[in-house]
Amino acid sequence: MVPNAGDYHVLDWTGEANCLINHQDGISVISNVCRHRQAIMLKGSGHTKNIVCPLHRWTYNLEGKLLGAPHFDENPCLHLNKKSLQNWQGLLFDSKRNIAQDLANVGCKQDFNFTDYVLDRVVVEEYNFNWKTFIEVYLEDYHVGPFHPGLNQFVDCDALNWEFGEEYSVQTVGFKPNTVKSGSPIYQQWQQQVAQYHDTKTPKYGAIWMVYYPFLMIEWYPNVLVVSHIIPRGVNACSNVVEFYYPEDIGLFEREYVTAQQAAYEETAVEDKDICQRMHDGRHALHAQGIDERGPYQHPMETGLEHFHIWYRKQLEQYLA
Repeated sequence: MVPNAGDYHVLDWTGEANCLINHQDGISVISNVCRHRQAIMLKGSGHTKNIVCPLHRWTYNLEGKLLGAPHFDENPCLHLNKKSLQNWQGLLFDSKRNIAQDLANVGCKQDFNFTDYVLDRVVVEEYNFNWKTFIEVYLEDYHVGPFHPGLNQFVDCDALNWEFGEEYSVQTVGFKPNTVKSGSPIYQQWQQQVAQYHDTKTPKYGAIWMVYYPFLMIEWYPNVLVVSHIIPRGVNACSNVVEFYYPEDIGLFEREYVTAQQAAYEETAVEDKDICQRMHDGRHALHAQGIDERGPYQHPMETGLEHFHIWYRKQLEQYLA
């Protein structure tokens, strides 16, 4: 997002309250709200030498230190709040947890190396269901065959492999190289792009789907890395912020590849939204009747779902004692 010193990227999903800035000592998240009259300062992405509020020209350096306030006899010394970030495989985290320790044993972490990848697009999806429902659907492959005709002909869930850590789960699925049989026209375009780019070399996976509990998802597809995180907005609503990254040569010069991949991703996302809404509405209807119901796990296709439920109950124990 901000590869060079002076680059900034406003985080829209925070209501533009924060921005990512590359400064002399590294990359930080810095408040984008002026300390004088609380105005939003930077917009979008770009390059700057200082952060200047357009209202009264209060000026901050790239680390948030107030440099000047016009017509004040003394500098008010009201600096912007700044948060240092942790780096894991080129992915930056604003977290109180020790990210490197939590993810030290991820077996496929080299596949999640963001070095030389460039950001192409950020999408924010708004949903009318509970955030846990989204994570539950993400963590089971049982629905792929019945509900994802396109995805089901791109990945091979018979080659499913799970990896579990205390704070995460990873699922890898195989790649189906058949470009003749496609589950949807959109996925056929994506399959053709992958086949054309890889020529006779078959990708080693169809996909890797990782969840770093409770909100973060990191995904690998052939020449694609996707980062998404769920933001709870209440019992019946959540947001999903999705970021698409590609190797520089593809991101800059292979637009057909990028467009086909994002169209396929969106097709699956729309289908997942339908699943989540059906589950949420069904549970809401049962709750209104005073009914609490749950079904069995199908192993291995729902093993990740069970792992998340165990993790989540463990988090709640301290509040239920």
